[in-house]
Amino acid sequence: MKKLAAISSVHVTSPRFMSRLASFAVVIPVLLSTGCGPTGPQKITIQGMVSLDDVPLPEGQVVFIPSDPSLGAAGGAIADGVFTVTTFKGPHQVEVHAQKQVTRPVPSGALPEEGITFVSIIPPRYNEKTTLTFDVQSPNDKPDFALTSDK
Repeated sequence: MKKLAAISSVHVTSPRFMSRLASFAVVIPVLLSTGCGPTGPQKITIQGMVSLDDVPLPEGQVVFIPSDPSLGAAGGAIADGVFTVTTFKGPHQVEVHAQKQVTRPVPSGALPEEGITFVSIIPPRYNEKTTLTFDVQSPNDKPDFALTSDK
């Protein structure tokens, strides 16, 4: 037993062991200080409303596009006029998309689905040619987009 203790004490105090211990003493605090916390631009979750001609939009999609193109867009589903999106803090362009199914007659012998198409119910000024903007600053932000159709 004494021999084992002597070997351990020699091993623990060897220059090679002490060198490795010193390396860990430097590396560990650096790793701990970097942590796994958030880095980069801050993301915020907001909830808002979308209506079309004063009626809550039954379903659709909303897309928030940051003014900084390197950040990437974020989107969310619209249900009964309400949406939730997690996006970056700052100014955004906003697009709203919603479609309705339109059925047209099909020739005899054609598949029924050949007569089904989808048409946007949102004018282009709110999606591909959007004029909507919103500056996301806080989780307390409540954007309310009151859209009007092309009637």
